[in-house]
Amino acid sequence: MKHYRIPRWLKLIALLSGLAAFSTGCSSTYTVSSTGKPDAEFSHQEMIEELAGRDVTIELKDGISILAKEVKISNDSASWVDVSTTERTNVATSVIKKIVIKSHGIGALEGMGIGILIGGTGGIILGSSGSGGGTFGREGAIAMGVIVVGGAGLVVGLISGATIGHSYEYEYQTTEQNDSLQNGK
Repeated sequence: MKHYRIPRWLKLIALLSGLAAFSTGCSSTYTVSSTGKPDAEFSHQEMIEELAGRDVTIELKDGISILAKEVKISNDSASWVDVSTTERTNVATSVIKKIVIKSHGIGALEGMGIGILIGGTGGIILGSSGSGGGTFGREGAIAMGVIVVGGAGLVVGLISGATIGHSYEYEYQTTEQNDSLQNGK
């Protein structure tokens, strides 16, 4: 039975590609309330502008996630069209946990940056681990490592970043008074 040894450079490339693929899902979180600032970053009115023409994921406090479009929000209620059933739904804003908007373009740019950083670092390590006596010398080996492995990291990061996307999460705040009124306390 033959045993094949995986070269160290191939292990490094696989590790860096995996890191680039799984580290590109970035997110930004904002708070939303009916009053807006200073209690939260966004008011319901500002959310209407943010959501205009976008497909979003709405997460309710009971754990249900809904893919939605045509979202409309007022101080006490929200409505949307469910993407899977095409039915319009109306709920109180107090049952919404958060609304998530994905930007695949921003995710692609973030992925490219992370991928080239990880790949370039791997290329430096790979290039400097050689014997240095080749045609281009040690500096040439490092430069080639940065170009080849950094380029591979850029491509992997671009693809994974575009696939995962950047998430903008808008979390809804409720006051204790609103919660106690809903619970009949």
